[in-house]
Amino acid sequence: MNERALVKQVAMREIVTRSRTKAFRIITAVLLALAVVGPIAAALWPESDDEARDVTIGLVASVDSELEELIAAIGEDIVKIEFVDTSEFSLDEIDTGLTSGDLDVVIESADRLAWKRTVDDQLATVIGLALQQQAAFELAGSLGLSEAETADLLAPIDITQRRVDAGGVDDGIRQAVAWLGLMLAFMLPQFFGQLTMLSVIEEKGSRVIEVLLSHVRPQTLLLGKVAGLSVLALGQVVVLLGGLTAALLVTDRVTIPREVWQFVPILTVSLIGGLVFYNTLFALLGSLVSRQEDASQVALPVFFPMMAGLFIGQFAAVGDSDVFAAKVLTFFPLTTPMLLPVRVARGYAAAWEVAVALALLLLGTWLLVRLAARLYNFTLLQAGSRVSWKQAATYMRK
Repeated sequence: MNERALVKQVAMREIVTRSRTKAFRIITAVLLALAVVGPIAAALWPESDDEARDVTIGLVASVDSELEELIAAIGEDIVKIEFVDTSEFSLDEIDTGLTSGDLDVVIESADRLAWKRTVDDQLATVIGLALQQQAAFELAGSLGLSEAETADLLAPIDITQRRVDAGGVDDGIRQAVAWLGLMLAFMLPQFFGQLTMLSVIEEKGSRVIEVLLSHVRPQTLLLGKVAGLSVLALGQVVVLLGGLTAALLVTDRVTIPREVWQFVPILTVSLIGGLVFYNTLFALLGSLVSRQEDASQVALPVFFPMMAGLFIGQFAAVGDSDVFAAKVLTFFPLTTPMLLPVRVARGYAAAWEVAVALALLLLGTWLLVRLAARLYNFTLLQAGSRVSWKQAATYMRK
């Protein structure tokens, strides 16, 4: 049997074995449920009431009655107004009306409003605009302008909005895509990388590795294990995104712009590169130990760059994705899978940056696979104590 067929056979063994585990099925079911239930719950959630709210405005005798028409016209889409004549009210009665809530505001004069405790900014804006317009009409009349001329003078101008990135995607959607890419690129390599490491440790501890190595080379075993678990991870992503897309189409609550799909190839390539890189790295780490108790200690250094990528990626997803740290770590293979999708989704990564980052990720993965395959020859059959980094360096020089 040729090398490719053996790698495929090992990969299929990993896919079948790991997909049948209870943990994998539970996690897949939970992710699918969240992807489907989220949009449906959002669709069933009652929409906010955008109807105009009821307010009561008190007017004193000194206020021109035409002010009522101005206030009602300006606030017709915002508030439903009931006017109350408070000209016969004493100051104490006005205060009592405001305190009890019977009155929301009292217009005591053309330049003074009375509130209970805090100023209602929305209502104050409506009344303020009405008072300003009334004052403008009075001033225009004193200058000899007619009402029609004054109306023309105060008429709002039509403002044309120009966007430099008129054909682009809304930044809120860009942020959502960036967050999705960041979370997938962080969680999947972490989960499946540790699964790869524990698989290697289990095989070493149970001596199954001796049987496997009697049939296949260490390099073949490594490639098959990494390929199988990477495919399994991508299958989980397909299930998750398929459920999310179906739920969005059924609820018809969120419209996905066509431009969003241009991010999908970069997200896919980055995700595949990250899975292969980290699964290979965790497989290498698993070959250094023989007990699961030692796994966390040997894997600890790997989590530092992963957490750095997550931390910086969070700021880049919602803030400035062109900061120096995000740009530099985009070209570092350990953080490329997390930061490249974020910067592409936010529109900050140039074409050459994408090409260079992916090339470095590919180169780093190739070198890591060669390194891991070389160490596999010496460490897979070594049971007992953990292989130190000094010993690993010695093996690589042989």
